Amino acid sequence: MARACSEAFARTRVVLWCDTPSATLFLRDDGLSTGLGPLIADALERQSLMLADALIMPPDVNLDILSPLGNRVLPSFHAALRPAQEEGIKSRPPRREIKEIVFAGKMTRRAGLLEFIEAMMRLAKIGLMAGRTATFLGPVVDSAQGLGREWLGLRATNWSFPFKVLDLLDHEERQRYLEDPHRLAVAIADDPDELVAFEEPHVAILRRSGGEAYLLAQIENALAIALGYKPNTEPPQRPAPVCLDWPTLVGKIVQLPCTGDSSPLSLERGATVCILHHNRLEYLADAIKSIPDEVDGQPIEILVLDNASDIESVAEEIRRIAGPRKSLRIVCFETSIPQAEALNRGIREAQFETVVILDDDNYFSPGGVHRLVRALANSRLDIVVTALDVFDDGVPEAPSAGRLIFLGAAHSAGLFFNAFGDTAMAVRRDSFRRIGGFQEFGYRYPSLDWVALARAQAMGLRIGALQWPAVRYRRNTGRTDVSGIKIDLEGARSLVFEAYGTNLNAALLARYAQKLHLEEM
Repeated sequence: MARACSEAFARTRVVLWCDTPSATLFLRDDGLSTGLGPLIADALERQSLMLADALIMPPDVNLDILSPLGNRVLPSFHAALRPAQEEGIKSRPPRREIKEIVFAGKMTRRAGLLEFIEAMMRLAKIGLMAGRTATFLGPVVDSAQGLGREWLGLRATNWSFPFKVLDLLDHEERQRYLEDPHRLAVAIADDPDELVAFEEPHVAILRRSGGEAYLLAQIENALAIALGYKPNTEPPQRPAPVCLDWPTLVGKIVQLPCTGDSSPLSLERGATVCILHHNRLEYLADAIKSIPDEVDGQPIEILVLDNASDIESVAEEIRRIAGPRKSLRIVCFETSIPQAEALNRGIREAQFETVVILDDDNYFSPGGVHRLVRALANSRLDIVVTALDVFDDGVPEAPSAGRLIFLGAAHSAGLFFNAFGDTAMAVRRDSFRRIGGFQEFGYRYPSLDWVALARAQAMGLRIGALQWPAVRYRRNTGRTDVSGIKIDLEGARSLVFEAYGTNLNAALLARYAQKLHLEEM
């Protein structure tokens, strides 16, 4: 994002390692967080995909796995990050009688529980479970998550072999249990490091991206061999891992076009800073003072929209506090109008294609206008928002009370909280006007920045974010911003949902709701 916004890494190529999108894991796993974390991860992955130059993927993964993240097709390379000898099954036939087969993992889908059970049932059909017990070592998850003791009891009604469930949390106790020579354990993991302590003759399986059918075949064949039985069929063949040849790969990458090295797309005659004002001359003075006369030799127009202030000769007063400015224009509304309508009027009035918006009680940090204008001018973004440096009332030099940091293109996460940005943003005037600008309902409504940016996201505009604040944001401690109307009484979130239309990830949101319901149970 720093590269996209011309903040750093201008000539650096960005290549992503891609295995499985977090949204895919979230959809199929019971044990993952019920919070917004997966939705935020999905937004960050989509944003990264939009900005990257190329992808590196394991040999058995193709671009289809990324289809839920968007339609952008990037140059891709197949490579394995780990040596071939660390792949696949690590097992050796035990030289003792096996009386018990132990599933040494959490009772979750992600841990391979369903595939393990199916493998047990297949082994039972050929007689390999006769006289043997299946043990589930745990930890045992809450039955409300779907795979608890009750579920297992129902599933086991037709099993021809006995089973038991243990809930051993202590690591040493689990190790002592597995040391019995008559027990054969199965462990499944995503990372080889998790299997280091799981020594032979137990069965350690590294989960790969071949899907559930491949994992089932791995478990079935490994256990059959460990029990001294030669299976009639071999497991599905996977492409031979290709060890990563960094010099060759880097050589290919540097030959690719660099997104961060593209020529400016909209450097033009200047930019307009649009400020909406009402009865706050003292604050407005700080805002105007923070705006330079030019950026990179190009003029900056200051457009003040006075929304029917109760101040006599308000235009003259604004000129007085502004001092001698080269390009100051003032538009006064005789009667107060909703903020969305006023800002849209300002965007139409703007002299330049690049329009920067600022509330009258905030002001730009040093270099803030330069950074916002340059980010839009040198990128393929339609909107650039900025992190906000928050301060409490008092003088403008008040110390920072913290920062608000936005994601920019927030996707599904933006339906629940405003991760898009603030009205302090830079927009391409024509692109923003094509989607209707700020949504006008004919009345004032809460969180118009959230609604507008969600709508822009849904209609295909590209939103980027400066991570270092370009704006200082005044937090008024004398009133409460967290009022009912701003939260949802009058439907701030409802308006965001309507603005987003059908461009949400329905499957991801439905899964999020399911997990919340399971948690309540």
